[in-house]
Amino acid sequence: MDDNLLFEIMDLLDDGEIVYLHRQTKEILSYPDPQRWSESEFIDLIEEVKARAAAEPDQFVVLDPPDPRDSYHIMEDFVFTVEDEQLRNRLLEALDSKKPFRYFRSTVEDSPLKEAWYDFHDARMKEWVLEMLARVWD
Repeated sequence: MDDNLLFEIMDLLDDGEIVYLHRQTKEILSYPDPQRWSESEFIDLIEEVKARAAAEPDQFVVLDPPDPRDSYHIMEDFVFTVEDEQLRNRLLEALDSKKPFRYFRSTVEDSPLKEAWYDFHDARMKEWVLEMLARVWD
């Protein structure tokens, strides 16, 4: 699969979108996951995407965004790659907070780990997307 296409899918999934990928043309359709966003806000888009996919039911594969637990585990795995004990402890505190995603992201953004985190995250998301595609692709 083309890396640009793969990264586009990764970005959409990471943003909480449900992705429909056309098997032949590689056309991507997506809409925000109603379990994470208000469905009423996106009802027209959701209906449009579902109608388009229903017109060619054998041609589209559907990819759901990662479960928040999977995303949490990616952050957790990253923490244990951090050699700086002080930074590692700050990240662990962020993960133990009431809003772990927000505080983890904030801690990473304000540290020298920003680039390492995004590289790690992208590599793990790429593995995850390829695994999901392998499950649904004939």
